[in-house]
Order: sequence, then structure tokens, then C-alpha cells
Amino acid sequence: MLEVMPAMCNPDYTATELIHARLVRKTTCANGCVCDYTICGDKDEEYLKQHEEYIDDEGYRRNK
Repeated sequence: MLEVMPAMCNPDYTATELIHARLVRKTTCANGCVCDYTICGDKDEEYLKQHEEYIDDEGYRRNK
């Protein structure tokens, strides 16, 4: 199940971008004990700089 979870979780980022928002997620239920996320406006550059997006070793889009 863990092999397919990035395919289930990563589209959340695209979905929020389509409504001019940004998803900031440090962990998911699959790679942590909680889905820890915040949704902010796509123009909130200061907040987004503090939580840079990256892809981890397991293929998840995540934020620092």
C-alpha cells in the first residue's frame, strides 16, 4: 500500500494550485503519524519561502 500512497497524496498539491492556493504539508498519514498540512494563498510568498517544497526519497511532495 505504501508504494501507491505518493500517487494518492501528491495530487493534493495540484488540486490546491488550481484554486489559487498552496498546500504546505510536512507529513502524511503514510509517512508520519498524522497528515500535517496548511493551505494558504498562492501569493503568500513569505510563508511559502519558509516552507520550501521538495520531493522526499519515497516520492512524496512535502514541505520543510
